[in-house]
Amino acid sequence: MSSSGSGHPQSQSLTRIEGYCSPALANALNGLTGAEFQVSVSADRELANPEEPVVWRQPFSVADGAMLWLVAGKDLWEAIGRMVMGGAGIDSVTDGDCRSTWNEVSAQTMGGMAQAMSAEFGREVAVQGGGEDEVQPTGQNEEAIFEVSDSLQFWKIRILWNAEFARGCSVSSPQQFEPVPVMARETVTSKTLELLLDVALPVSVSFGKTMLEIREILKLNTGSVVELDRLITEPVEVIVNNCVIARGEVVVVDGNYGVRVIHLASRDDRLRSGMSEATSRLGMAAR
Repeated sequence: MSSSGSGHPQSQSLTRIEGYCSPALANALNGLTGAEFQVSVSADRELANPEEPVVWRQPFSVADGAMLWLVAGKDLWEAIGRMVMGGAGIDSVTDGDCRSTWNEVSAQTMGGMAQAMSAEFGREVAVQGGGEDEVQPTGQNEEAIFEVSDSLQFWKIRILWNAEFARGCSVSSPQQFEPVPVMARETVTSKTLELLLDVALPVSVSFGKTMLEIREILKLNTGSVVELDRLITEPVEVIVNNCVIARGEVVVVDGNYGVRVIHLASRDDRLRSGMSEATSRLGMAAR
């Protein structure tokens, strides 16, 4: 059902959600693409079913069971994916690359919304367990159509939220806000994290790898060229503590090499990277 009706609770929740979502989504898009995007509520009350939609489902701790969804059609998520990849000098872009890029936009948007809500309520609002959903949400959810535009074109995206999210956003003051208690494990992690923020970790950048026989290594001298397993158009890997945490393009900053991050590795990717490195080390130690 549409949230553009005349009821006061719906109008209030839509106003709050626009205030949270519009700048958060615009900042995520601008940060990844380098463009100037604007996001606002559309005058349209309905949107035809988008082609090959990507649905991001995000729980919020603003109220028990509070949920919000972003539904983007292929016209939007493909365009954004190609903008980001094209800006990194990557011409061969797949639908999977574009979907992954859009999911990164969605995750950053949710984090930005949580920060805005935390600032307004004067206490932490957490986002937990968000991710891509296989089906579009159904049921008695409120929704609105947002317009996403840059200097050349515009797209439309559906934002949906359930009654619990609307209730959490409809409070008129921080004193009326009743947050969902955060699990004890997460609270402990948060406090522990403060103690670790000043810990220095080694950061390195990998341009690629190769395998050489000992006789080939002994032949190396000044001017020799070692061919790596990564194409010049492929992003380099940013490695922290032997785990790949991001990929990016090489840039020059004040005469020094740098890396512009274009993709952050997911938690699963980081775990696989760390496990792969550990397995490799164990194999070498056993020889």
